[in-house]
Amino acid sequence: MAMNKRAEKMLRLMDRAVTEWHIPVVGREKGRVIERLLAKHGPTRGIEVGSLFGYSAILIAGNMPRGGRLTCIENNPYLAKFCQSNAEHAGLKSRVKVVVGDALRVLPFLRGPVDFMLLDAKKEDYLDYLKAVEPRLVRGALIIADNTGIYRRDVKPYLSHVRGGAPYTSREYEFGDDCMEVSVFKG
Repeated sequence: MAMNKRAEKMLRLMDRAVTEWHIPVVGREKGRVIERLLAKHGPTRGIEVGSLFGYSAILIAGNMPRGGRLTCIENNPYLAKFCQSNAEHAGLKSRVKVVVGDALRVLPFLRGPVDFMLLDAKKEDYLDYLKAVEPRLVRGALIIADNTGIYRRDVKPYLSHVRGGAPYTSREYEFGDDCMEVSVFKG
């Protein structure tokens, strides 16, 4: 599905802001890879852990098929409001729901199957985030873990888990000094 014009405009505006202020978001380069992965896998029930101000939420929800929904978990109440507001300005109000709280406490209470997950919060908790959702992952679920290059030591347990074979196939994408781990749940 092509992203709506409002969402595209919002991402361009955010790109300028994050470049000017050096805010750590997924960004254009990783965003292009995520868009291709979303087009290939077509997830409709996603979770994002760590939303900051909504850049990746807009990117993901804007590229999900019709009927796709993304639940974002953000621990900072101010950033959560900012994320929800930005998603609404991007014309994605019906697709993005932001939940305020610690992901390790929120994830066990979310219901329903999951076919997409973006991990971009406390790096040392990546494996715990995944394990909290693993029982609800559907076959073919796409899991993306950001910043696995610059935080290699912190995400080592996570990488060992998804690279250990069944039930995942996993691949690392390099972006200069950083990486993004992309895994598919085989069920």
